[in-house]
Amino acid sequence: MPAVVPVSLLASFLFASSAALQQRAAGRSSFAKRADSAHAVPGVGLLAELVQDRLWVLGWTANISGFCVQAAALHLGSVAEVQPLMVCQLLFALPLGLVGTGRRMSGVAWWGAAGICAGLAALLSSRGDLPTAAGVDRPRLLLTIGAMVLVAGVLTVVSLGRSPTARAVLFGVAAGMVYALTAVLMKESADRLVTDGFLATAADWCGFGLAAATLSSMLLGQAAYASGPLAPALTAMNITNPVVSCLLAVLLYGAPAPSTAVQLLGVTVGTGLIVTGVALLARTPTLPRPSRQLP
Repeated sequence: MPAVVPVSLLASFLFASSAALQQRAAGRSSFAKRADSAHAVPGVGLLAELVQDRLWVLGWTANISGFCVQAAALHLGSVAEVQPLMVCQLLFALPLGLVGTGRRMSGVAWWGAAGICAGLAALLSSRGDLPTAAGVDRPRLLLTIGAMVLVAGVLTVVSLGRSPTARAVLFGVAAGMVYALTAVLMKESADRLVTDGFLATAADWCGFGLAAATLSSMLLGQAAYASGPLAPALTAMNITNPVVSCLLAVLLYGAPAPSTAVQLLGVTVGTGLIVTGVALLARTPTLPRPSRQLP
């Protein structure tokens, strides 16, 4: 675990930097300015526009860097270890989201940050050293992919006509699920690359699944950023991602579920602190939707 934690935190910081930059770019896109945006679903056209925005490209560069660092962390440790640390994206996104606004973090935000840090410490220490898992249950993985595609589709349909905040949350939940699935596919591909080499990895269907999941998560994430404020979008992603990741670790890798009284207490307290901290951060006014005039 010692090596996994700093590598995971570095990935989290890079993803937070990417989120802050990409949401600022998406917030000034033509889709975000549309009068009927609440009844539309952002698609490839939004990405085609964003790739021409230098701010978004800079954010995507940070995202690719985070992707590589996360792959290294997943190779070193368990999905159930790495993904909860991705919650720290919201901690890093707070000060990054304030750059250029002249605002300061509120007391509520600081309490939220403290709650998340304490929750992560309780959650990770209570689980002990989790196995890195030699391989995934692939039949279950295929069923999981199908189920997540269905749920993401339902969330997209439900988002139509909702308020900007509700749409950001719904797209954020869908994106968080796919991020968790992406982590599983990324771990499979990284492990295969190290053990069997590039050619075997390129011929493995998990690699193609990783590409599809990455594109899907990118579309859903940009949809969340373009539909509403950063705070609810990133909050939804950061609650959904670690929760689904822990479930996938148990379902697909056979990671041990908490069983002892100490483990159950640690998981319960840690999860409660994280959810409370994220909720406090979501309520703070320090992460507004960016103005269209921001550079």
